[in-house]
Amino acid sequence: MKIIKSVLDNFEGNIVTKITLINDNGVQASCLTMGATWQEFLVPNKKGDLTNLLLSFAETKDYYSNPLCVCQSIGRVAGRINNGSCVLNGKQITLPKNNNGNTLHGGPNGFNTLNWDYTVSETKNSVSAIFQTKITEQADGFPGDMLATIIYTLDNQDCVTITYSALADNKDTLFNPTNHVYFNLSDRQDLATHSLKINSSQYLDLADDLIPTGRVHSVEDSPYDFQKFSNVKQAAQAVCGFDDAFVVNEPGKANEPIAILRDNESGRQVTIDSCRNGLVMYSMAEIPSGIKFSRDNGKEAIGGEGLALEAQTLPDAINQENFGDIVLPKFSKKTYRISYKFDQI
Repeated sequence: MKIIKSVLDNFEGNIVTKITLINDNGVQASCLTMGATWQEFLVPNKKGDLTNLLLSFAETKDYYSNPLCVCQSIGRVAGRINNGSCVLNGKQITLPKNNNGNTLHGGPNGFNTLNWDYTVSETKNSVSAIFQTKITEQADGFPGDMLATIIYTLDNQDCVTITYSALADNKDTLFNPTNHVYFNLSDRQDLATHSLKINSSQYLDLADDLIPTGRVHSVEDSPYDFQKFSNVKQAAQAVCGFDDAFVVNEPGKANEPIAILRDNESGRQVTIDSCRNGLVMYSMAEIPSGIKFSRDNGKEAIGGEGLALEAQTLPDAINQENFGDIVLPKFSKKTYRISYKFDQI
């Protein structure tokens, strides 16, 4: 096991550090302090050449020159909060709005906008990068202060586990974090050879502004049916791109991960697991011009090049009775984990 620390660059006065975790199999996971960003999930082939399973950028500025939140940590609350408001302890709370009158991904000053403090840790079978910072009500507009911790751990089973913890101060607040990870497991610039399986029989009904209505639809006999492996590109084309939330069946059930993404051409596979009840899938059907991911050797990115799979409690849960509890009571702590296991099949 090995940990390498280096200065990546300087972004708007912030010294951005890159921490690379390496296991005994040569698999690497790299993180950036800015945005607590997951920059690389490098896996070797039989020749020892490394392939990055994630969409990424070589320079910090490129993560902030577009609205994709590429592989960044998202919080306090992932997804959209309707009208940037909710009722907490019987009181109407107003949150900062940054998306068509709604609050998206923690608002304009969410987790992904921060340059996090860090430490590292090593055991016999794993290496970790530990990011921590104090999130204040004054800074991000959510009620109360919290101590937030994000830990990336790589083990010798080629699994990256992201652990999110928050300790609330003297006010109840909200906590529903995730990573906005984008995968492309292939050597191609699209998802044509990708198959996906999701442990879900229902997906949320969404209004035109992508806010959940509270209703659900069955995935049966639709492009949303990933109960068995289905081709990602074909399904995305059938619905003009996914930006949808799937309801996970019995989250945390033993031997039943929430999703498996597989590239049938290379045999690379990532298994995703979480104990929360939602998986948001975004296929980036339309993207701004001028984006160039590191994997593309100078070519401009194309729509549908990557697939975001964001494990979380269902979006707008604070305003929907049956979507899950994202309240973090004062003086209490909550911890969530998402794991991403690589296999060569």
